[in-house]
Amino acid sequence: MNTLKYFKPLQRHLISSIRFPAAEYATHHIKYMEIQDRWREKDSLSKRWKLIYKSPMDLTLNYLTTFLTVSTGAVTAGGVYYIANFDMADIDKPLLLGGDVVIANTPVEALIYLGAYIFFHASLKILLSRFVIRMYQDGDNYMAVFKGHMYNKIKLHEFHLKDFKRLNPPWVVSWGDGRFSLGNKHAIILENYFKTPEHFNYLLYKKKIDNDDD
Repeated sequence: MNTLKYFKPLQRHLISSIRFPAAEYATHHIKYMEIQDRWREKDSLSKRWKLIYKSPMDLTLNYLTTFLTVSTGAVTAGGVYYIANFDMADIDKPLLLGGDVVIANTPVEALIYLGAYIFFHASLKILLSRFVIRMYQDGDNYMAVFKGHMYNKIKLHEFHLKDFKRLNPPWVVSWGDGRFSLGNKHAIILENYFKTPEHFNYLLYKKKIDNDDD
């Protein structure tokens, strides 16, 4: 009997380590349905739309797009004000900050810097606006969710299965394999964040998948 007591901790460990796949799947399914309901309500979509894709970059894109919108708007407004009040007599004078810090040798140089700043920010905004943050499915109809220009603002784009195509990857970017056409809109989609690989394969190769539970 004294020997058996040494086996009791091992017995408890073995019992606690036993997993029940059915129970784990049920728990995961319930959590997923709760997440789906929450995002579907936030995106103002009806229950016929099933969440099949969710990017983890939602919060990051929220802050970046808001910052880019505000900063680009502020700098553009400042540039317009400067041009509207510019005196041609100062065309050859350096642009000073605080009276002694030279930020540009001439107003033309300053405008070039300003234009480059706005162009870079606008290009980055266009890039970020193409990331799909969520996607829903209703049969062969799909709804892609993109980030809007301000915090927590979104844009919805509906497309059909036949409209989904992979775009030829360019040489200059590393995310070329993630570029897709959704009809009249180009998008960047990370295939690892689909609910299942079958959902992505169905979109890309038009192969049928088993119906999901509601």
